[in-house]
Amino acid sequence: MAEGSLSDLRIIDLTQGIAGPYCTKLFASLGAEVIKVEPPAGDVSRKFGPFPDGKPHPEKSGLFLHLNTGKKSVTLDLEADAGRSLLKKLLAEADILIEGDGQTRMAELGLAHDDLKGDLPNLVYVSVTPFGCTGPYKDYRGNSLTAMAMSTIMYNTGDPDREPLTTGGTPAEYIAGIHAWIGALAALAYRAEHGKGQHVDVSLAEAAACADEYNAGMYAFQGAVRRRFYSRHVFGYPMDIMPCKDGHVVVIPGASGFSQPGLTPEGTVSSMALLMEDPELDQNPLFQSGQARMIQWKEVDELIQPFLNTKGSKEIVEFAQALRMPFAPVPTVKDLVEDEHLQARAFFEQIDHPDVGELTYSGAPFRMSETPPSISRAPTLGEHNGEFDAQGE
Repeated sequence: MAEGSLSDLRIIDLTQGIAGPYCTKLFASLGAEVIKVEPPAGDVSRKFGPFPDGKPHPEKSGLFLHLNTGKKSVTLDLEADAGRSLLKKLLAEADILIEGDGQTRMAELGLAHDDLKGDLPNLVYVSVTPFGCTGPYKDYRGNSLTAMAMSTIMYNTGDPDREPLTTGGTPAEYIAGIHAWIGALAALAYRAEHGKGQHVDVSLAEAAACADEYNAGMYAFQGAVRRRFYSRHVFGYPMDIMPCKDGHVVVIPGASGFSQPGLTPEGTVSSMALLMEDPELDQNPLFQSGQARMIQWKEVDELIQPFLNTKGSKEIVEFAQALRMPFAPVPTVKDLVEDEHLQARAFFEQIDHPDVGELTYSGAPFRMSETPPSISRAPTLGEHNGEFDAQGE
């Protein structure tokens, strides 16, 4: 296999949980040597599931195994002088340090950016914290749920007459991890040009706020605060998730889905009418006016839902896509793993681990023709202590 595109880099990863480990997972997939420095008890995510048979075990956490592929593990007690001394030896030969405790805590350990930059001027120092390393919230704790709430994404999600909702999973953690990766790469490019490192400060809340679509712009331009509007897009209907015979589909007719007086050639049938096998629907005022569909969305549902109830998601989606409408299925995880497109691209990979055996892992989120990303198993706790002479506490 070709050498990874980042195989000349050494990363020291002090982070736990999701955001920082996902950032360093991306580095590892491109060949960088990622040394995961864990406390003697291990990364906190080793305590999280899922576990085989539901029995917790520090080497069998599905979350930890997923987030730490391709890394090396050493255990250090950074509360002790010996642990900090060994860490500094590792940093002397490293390109990037990534931490998730924040500069206040790192300063207490003598490991803040200001503490290290004099002796390690070329080090790229990355912090991934809930609210960043400056400002009144800098020492507050938080997670993806906190970040999604404070970024207004939750304020805009859900039914208008109900409480705000969050999305599934922990998207703010992963978004922040990606931003940390990009920031670190940008700092490396700067170092290559100017010969010095710098501090990259990533906030989960700000990373989530960057994904707020156009809400900040709407307020800046119009002084308008967007309200919750179900699960649909606010500028057209239907753009929604709707049930069908065997699950759910995303219904998005697009610009050509309905007839448009003055724009649709005479004698043609709209895509939605063809999909529903009822050309007479084009005579319905709701099939002719986008504004009417936005206001009378319940009536639109009453027109479309009986058809969806008689068809399976695959049949609906394939026919709609043939008509150039961007419908999509809403798959279960089982459907996703078995998806023929992802199988053809070999996205999911089988990796063996000494404690849990062979499991299915999601692969890298992008492809490279000359230096393809690759993943290998996550390390056991302290597996590489001897390699770096960093034994235990």
